[in-house]
Order: sequence, then structure tokens, then C-alpha cells
Amino acid sequence: MAHRMTSIQVTQHFEHPAEAVWAVVGDFGGLHRWHPQVQRLDLSWEGRIRTLHLADGGRVVERLEARNDAACRFIYVLVDGSLPLAACRSTLAVHSEGRTCRVDWSCEFEPKAGAGSGVARLMEGLYGDGLLALARALAIR
Repeated sequence: MAHRMTSIQVTQHFEHPAEAVWAVVGDFGGLHRWHPQVQRLDLSWEGRIRTLHLADGGRVVERLEARNDAACRFIYVLVDGSLPLAACRSTLAVHSEGRTCRVDWSCEFEPKAGAGSGVARLMEGLYGDGLLALARALAIR
């Protein structure tokens, strides 16, 4: 039986150069410094595995798959956790637009059985909240 993958993407524009934004988002172990729903984060396996401790008490384990500093992009996969999805692969990328930039945060996933259609909205909210908080964090730097 073929599983249907769901894709979402959230985009945020920043009045900062791509390098400045990548310096913050490109830190795989630094998500808790700007994402309001991540209370703390543990890194292991030479910085390639991160365990996120969420504000709602949930926990998410993710593994860094690929990183390209020149392209300001990394790809990571969900290993384990409390989110209602399986087989999740995410990409976080910063695209230069001259003196400004845009960040695209996207993922492709399978909702867990019985999770329903709200999973895409949940992920859009998670990524959207994160990027809005990132914009605020960069504004006060």
C-alpha cells in the first residue's frame, strides 16, 4: 500500500543579508535560542542528532542529513518524538535577495494513522511561529 506524502512550506522575508540569517538558523544545535516552542535542546552524535524538549512537554528527535553552508541550507529527518507524523524530511534554506533574504522551511511527511488533516496545519504553525520569532530575534540583534 502506497503512503501519500504531504508537503508544506513556510516562507519568511528578512531585512537582513542571507549570511546574517544563516549564522542563526544554520546552527543545527541552536533552535532553542530563537524558536518559542523549543525550551531546550540536547545535541549528540557529533552534533548530528538533536533532541528538542518542547514547551508542551513533547519531545522530538531529529538527525541532520545534509548541510551546505555555501547554499545556506540543511536537511534533517525526524527520528522519533511526540509529533503525529512519520517519515518526515525537512529542509531549512536561506536565499539571498541582495541585501535582504528569504527563508524557506519545508517538510514532506506522512501523517500517523488516525492523525487526520490537521497535521499539515500543525507543521505550518510550528514553522511559521519559529520564523516569526526568528524575525523578532534578528530585529533586536
